[in-house]
Amino acid sequence: MIFRKSSDQTLQQSINETLQKFMNETLKNSIESSIIETLNNYIHTSIELDDPKQIIRAYYKNTSAIQENSATVQQLYDKFEQNLEKILIEQRQKNGELQRKVQHWQQAAVDFFSLLERAIDCETDENQQLIEKILSEFERTVINLGLERIIPHNDESLNEKFHEAVDEEESKLAPGHILKCVSWGYRIGDNVIQKASVVVAKAAGQV
Repeated sequence: MIFRKSSDQTLQQSINETLQKFMNETLKNSIESSIIETLNNYIHTSIELDDPKQIIRAYYKNTSAIQENSATVQQLYDKFEQNLEKILIEQRQKNGELQRKVQHWQQAAVDFFSLLERAIDCETDENQQLIEKILSEFERTVINLGLERIIPHNDESLNEKFHEAVDEEESKLAPGHILKCVSWGYRIGDNVIQKASVVVAKAAGQV
């Protein structure tokens, strides 16, 4: 949700800046054209500058042209503004579809890893070699897409960000240290998809 909101805000800001630049340039050009046209009229129609009525008529003609051009630019801006929400809705839909595809891919990869993990524990040595080869090839593929396994080592300190303690056993190791990994975890960068399940040590006699 945060990503989608940030994406919408960035897109809207970019569109608004483009529209504002367009309005400024168009309005500037329109005003310049109107001024030039008025000056040309002064030259070609030989306006008597001492005649107040001619000066007033020329002023109102110039003002009317500027207002007309300003209204045209505003209409264009309003039209873009109306389409902005439509653009944002379409972008949100695309982002949502992409997010669903990514989540589906992540879950499929995790499920396949879990299947291989169970197979390694159950199969014979000969089959384990084949499974480990498949596992290695699959991991090489997904790691290029950012997905990594979380495999805690024995005697490693429990890290609640990456590990979930599902059981405790008495041990000579310091309490809280990992005795064994029950199932792998998975992450993409710092985003943890699934924590690794582990058994941790506890002091003798500790309830």
